[in-house]
Amino acid sequence: MGSEFPESGLVRKTFTIRQMDFPPEVSLTKRSLVRWFALSFGLISEKESRSTILDVLDALFSLQLSKKASPTTSELLSHLRESQKKIDEKLLRYHVKRLIDVGLLERRRGKLSFAVDPHAEKADIVKGFSHNIGIPLHESVSRISLALSKIQEKYAK
Repeated sequence: MGSEFPESGLVRKTFTIRQMDFPPEVSLTKRSLVRWFALSFGLISEKESRSTILDVLDALFSLQLSKKASPTTSELLSHLRESQKKIDEKLLRYHVKRLIDVGLLERRRGKLSFAVDPHAEKADIVKGFSHNIGIPLHESVSRISLALSKIQEKYAK
């Protein structure tokens, strides 16, 4: 077995952003918007057949945006089960951890909510996304550009 690259310890967060078209029909239903978001943000793959993460996202959007609630994991599980979604608690915890790890979700005092921008309204998930995903993405692109310029210099010699 090979050893890992020394740079692997520098990784702070990993997420996938896909450049996708946004045709008008995507906006017709909540489910198609959630699917589009999950695919564009790399939470599902193009050929994904499992929908558990979509059910989890739908429940989180419903609880946080419609009901103005920040649920615990147990409350989220109850909501999913009340919605006739069959989900194992262990699988739910896996998806919640994954959403926290990518920076989309936060857990404060046991309560789950979409990550916030400290300078915006707490309920503004768009600004929260831009702050917690957009800024790190922009910083990553800047660092990659810097590395490419240094590569260009080194190989030009």
